[in-house]
Amino acid sequence: MPFLSRKVILSVSVAVIAVAALTTVGLQRYKPLEPVTVTEHQQIWATPVDKGFNLYQMTPNLYRSALPTADNVPMLQALNVGTVVTFIKDDDKTWMGNAQMSRVSIPLHADRVTDADVIRVLHVLQDAGEKGPVLMHCKHGRDRTGLMAAMYRMVIQGWSKTEAISEMRTGGFGDPERMADALAYVQNADVEAIKQAYNSGKCSTSPLSTCYAKNWLTSVFSLAKVDD
Repeated sequence: MPFLSRKVILSVSVAVIAVAALTTVGLQRYKPLEPVTVTEHQQIWATPVDKGFNLYQMTPNLYRSALPTADNVPMLQALNVGTVVTFIKDDDKTWMGNAQMSRVSIPLHADRVTDADVIRVLHVLQDAGEKGPVLMHCKHGRDRTGLMAAMYRMVIQGWSKTEAISEMRTGGFGDPERMADALAYVQNADVEAIKQAYNSGKCSTSPLSTCYAKNWLTSVFSLAKVDD
């Protein structure tokens, strides 16, 4: 009987050690990137302009924020914002009123963003930025805006993924615990493939993306209008 007891104890011990080892491996494998400490920053993070609506300046011509209100229009005008890009379905006209700012609507869901969405947004931001300051926003200035800000940092500005995610998590967007979908996309994004597609004029990293069909239909209808 003592022999059996020792055998059972040995088996249990081995099992516990195995589980602990597997758990450790799992934690190492899925551990998220740690935020870069302040002394390690290689890039200049966005600076706060008005935390009342999460307004930050990313570059001389690019701002990010939560959904503005009519009370925020004077500040945006003072910053010479000429284009507002929204990632929510609500019409910016409701808060913008008669302000002379162009509106671009690209409704997104943080859990369903594709490479084609990212490439489209980056082109819009770059094209609009050539005309003057641009503001991009979602409802809270957190998930969708944070995702696109990080992709802009990496694809356009050449930041490392570690630095972009660090700014995304601790750079003023909001609680990172509520940014799981956005962080997951950025963490898994094939940045080099997106860069190549962006620079070559492709609308996606995948040849099967629906954006190609949309572009084809747009060109067909455009030609039809010209023929008419």
